[in-house]
Amino acid sequence: MKYYIYIIVAAIFFAGCATKKKNAKSELVLFCAASLTDVISEITSDFEKKNNVEVKINFASSGTLARQIEHGATPVIFISANKKWLDYLNKLSFTIPETEKEIAGNSMVLIAPGSSSLEPVAYSSEMNLPELFEGRLSVGDPNHVPAGSYALQLLKSLGCEEELEPRFLPAKDVRSALMVVEMGEVEAGIVYKTDALKSGKVKIITEFPDSLHEPVNYYMTEIKGQKTDLSDNLYKFISSEEVLSVWGKYGFTH
Repeated sequence: MKYYIYIIVAAIFFAGCATKKKNAKSELVLFCAASLTDVISEITSDFEKKNNVEVKINFASSGTLARQIEHGATPVIFISANKKWLDYLNKLSFTIPETEKEIAGNSMVLIAPGSSSLEPVAYSSEMNLPELFEGRLSVGDPNHVPAGSYALQLLKSLGCEEELEPRFLPAKDVRSALMVVEMGEVEAGIVYKTDALKSGKVKIITEFPDSLHEPVNYYMTEIKGQKTDLSDNLYKFISSEEVLSVWGKYGFTH
């Protein structure tokens, strides 16, 4: 009798394991520039619901993510805030070149804390940024944060790089640069327009024209050796017409 009980218990156990295995969600890992946190979180959430899959996202500066991939991290997709880091990984043979795609655009703005006495002004080539505010300027670290690189480029174009660079307060990513301004620890910062728009604690002082720096574009690629049918579906979904309105909702051009 005990023998039959063991058989029944074992059958129930293995049936349960089979059910769990059948119902278990697949998992995809996505590496993404920090400035896309809100829009990519919403897009991947929609994808998860439609495909019974879990998308784990690592948000950080594009340079940090590229270095992580170089040192062994294996996401299925990498989204960078500039093409520099895609090219970097491509030269190291980590990407699938034919999957590199421009997926969105952004712009750069000068911001100040919401309580600041600085008032919004229309951009002018006559604008003297170093005299517009006192103290430190919050920016993403130009060495590995695309937003910081764009900031440095526009300051060079304006001829005030040497005067303002010693006043930089570099941050690990653009979201951190925004946070420093939100907290009132500096009088001004240069960040993406989309990040400034989502914050209720800062105000945009001026928007810089694209002519002052390389175009602010986001690029996506699939990682070599990680591509599957499911990851390819996610790749296509992120840039599909189905999610155009989501990109627009957060202020990105597409």
